[in-house]
Amino acid sequence: MTQQEFEIIKALAYEETPEQIATAEGISMPDVEAIREKFADEIIAAKADLKKAGYLK
Repeated sequence: MTQQEFEIIKALAYEETPEQIATAEGISMPDVEAIREKFADEIIAAKADLKKAGYLK
C-alpha cells in the first residue's frame, strides 16, 4: 500500500466523498473507486477504529 492509498483509505473511513478525495489527492474518481474496492476490508476496519476512538458516530 502506498502512502497515497493509505490517505485515501483514511479519507474514505472518515466518510469523505469520492469527489472530495479525488480533488484533494489529484486523482480521478475511477481511481478513488478502484481503491475503495481494492481496500474495502481496510476501510471497514479503519472506520470501526475511528468509531471506537470516538471520532465517528
